[in-house]
Amino acid sequence: MPRTSRLRATLLALAAGVAAAVSAAAPAGAAPVATPAAPPAATANVGPVVVNITGLGGGPANIAGGAAVANYLQQAAELGFSNAQCRITEGPVLQHVTGSYYNAMVKGTCSGDPVSGTPTRSLNRLIGSEGEHISTVWNVPPGYRVEGSLGQVYMSPREGTVPLYHCVVRRDNFLSTDVNCEGQTYVTRLGWIHPNQPSGVGTLPLMRCLVGSHREFFESNQTNCEGQASGGQLGWISTG
Repeated sequence: MPRTSRLRATLLALAAGVAAAVSAAAPAGAAPVATPAAPPAATANVGPVVVNITGLGGGPANIAGGAAVANYLQQAAELGFSNAQCRITEGPVLQHVTGSYYNAMVKGTCSGDPVSGTPTRSLNRLIGSEGEHISTVWNVPPGYRVEGSLGQVYMSPREGTVPLYHCVVRRDNFLSTDVNCEGQTYVTRLGWIHPNQPSGVGTLPLMRCLVGSHREFFESNQTNCEGQASGGQLGWISTG
């Protein structure tokens, strides 16, 4: 896929204000089963927000890459991240389409505490092209679509709440209230939920479920896991 030194210099200039982000990981192991949530964690034990973003652009070779960077930074801003919280980790990668037109892609990571304009964000369940699931409050990765909302996650801690995390085991996504992801790989912090059903607050159960012979994880509000196998209850999620 062709690149030019002039394009590269332009994109480096565009990304000059974007600083390094960090991520955390834990070793892979056996598939986890949800356990009762621990008491609210101290601030020092709360894992970071780490969001991966793909920026896309198109046009002539000297424009397409810049458009992809601009799209990446726009998505980051919409999630509440500043340029200083983000860095581009891959690209620009150009793909020739026809004539002088190219598609461009950049990938990057934003980390830290984003500025949230609302006290909650919707925890959306996503489904991929092969039926795999991700539940997240952040951006929809390429190849996924929103299947529905599971409820509202608090963006900052409230009394009686615990952090909720996105984790991975053997490339399978699952949620946990354990900052160590139950010995699996950490992806990001999503927000805070109730470990026990609160009074005076509208909530729904948040279940960890498994589907199919390959036992793929997904989350549900139904205690019967929509007719699939249960991996335990993670807690209670606000209805708004």
